[in-house]
Formats: sequence, C-alpha cells, structure tokens
Amino acid sequence: METIQIETGQNIRIEHKLAGVGSRVVATLIDYFILGLFWLLMLGVFGWLDVRVDYFFLMNLIVTLMILLYQPLCELLLDGASLGKKIMRIKIVKLNGDKLGVTAVSLRALLGIIEVYGSSGAIAVIFTAFSPKGQRLGDMAAGTTAIRLRGNIKKLGAQLDQRPKLDDDYEPTYSNVIRLSDQDIELCRRAMDAFRETQNREAMEMAKSMVEKKIGVSTDLHPIKFLVTVERDHLYYSLRAEEKRNGNITKILDQEQSL
Repeated sequence: METIQIETGQNIRIEHKLAGVGSRVVATLIDYFILGLFWLLMLGVFGWLDVRVDYFFLMNLIVTLMILLYQPLCELLLDGASLGKKIMRIKIVKLNGDKLGVTAVSLRALLGIIEVYGSSGAIAVIFTAFSPKGQRLGDMAAGTTAIRLRGNIKKLGAQLDQRPKLDDDYEPTYSNVIRLSDQDIELCRRAMDAFRETQNREAMEMAKSMVEKKIGVSTDLHPIKFLVTVERDHLYYSLRAEEKRNGNITKILDQEQSL
C-alpha cells in the first residue's frame, strides 16, 4: 500500500498509509446509507404530520442541504472524518501538516458536487486511483489527502519517545543552530541511527562536518555527543519560538476581546 510522509506540528515526520480507493468508496457508500436513513426519517415525519404536498418541497430542500453540508461539517467537527470514514478508520488531512480548516473542506465539498455527486463518483475514483498522493480533484485544490488511521498513533508515540528530553533549566550550547532546517536535524538523526546499527562512522562524521560548517563552529567533541547537543539545542529554540508564537496569538486575542 502507498504511503506518504506528513510533518506534525512538533516537527516530527510520520509516515501514513494512504487510504485506498476501495476503502474510500465503502466509506462514501456508508455515508450515502446514513443520508438515505435521514431522508426516510424526514419522509416519515412529514407523512405522520399529514402535511400538505407543498411542504414536500421544503423537505426536499432540507435533505438537499443536508447532503451538501454533511461532508464539510463532519470533517470540521469530527477531525477530518465523516461517519463513514470513522467506521472505515480513515480521515482527511492536510499535506503540510496544518489543521483542516474551513477553506480546505469547502473546496473539497464544492468540487465534490461535480466529481462525487455529479458523476456518481466516477471522476473521484479515477483521479484517486491514478494520483500518487491518493487525491481526488477536491483534495488537489485543498492540499489534502485521505490516510488510514490503523497503527499511526502507535508509530507517532514511538517517534515522540525517541525525541531528546529537555530539563526545565536546560541551557543551549550553540545559538546558531537556528540556521539549521528540520531536514538538517533529520539527517543528523539518521546518521546517528546508522552508526548505532552498523558502527560505521562515515555518515556521522559527514553530518558533523555539515553542521559545523552551517553553524560556524569547530569542535573536538565526539560526533555523537556533538550531534545530540545540536539536536537538543535545536529543539530548545524550536520550543521557545513556538511559545513566542502562541503568546503573540494569545495577546492579540486578548486585545480583540477588550475592544
């Protein structure tokens, strides 16, 4: 099964299995069944109330709105999943790791009118089957895709456990680590993992040389100790930057509420 890497808000890249066309079709059929039950319920209520024929226009309008709003509302309120997707253990996620928002679900819903409802799902199936990222047209426009949930939480937990832990009084050694990208830090981790598995120092020495050049230092520290220190320093400054961003957002919200 095809996979895709998505970076979380904690700068952790986790590999997800893409939801297959079959599971997405089954999820959609389940959603259709749920909407069908809603239509029957509305029909029963209007029949029981013995309303005039004119009111059936209102019933059809309500059902139509329900069909159009069902997916986007579910994806916003149920963390990227409709009821059918919940049952099939798949969800819609942003490719850049951001939280699914109104713009993304609206784009998916608008194009879904054509490729899902308008073509009985044929257009959606074709694009999803041949897209390397498992995307239908709505996904391409919104920058989203559908992933399988089974096993991803455990994998994320394992990766979180492997991240360096910082004490409350931690003091960074190299302030220039802010010049390093997340990709640089990932290369350092892989170089250290390769050394632990094979005892081959070449990749680790290359990673150390690369980091020294980028942050403008030269040290006689063992590569492992140096790279671990760099990784911890990078995490320290990343956390401080995130706290600063969150603090600014809170400050802005407080100012808006006081107006």
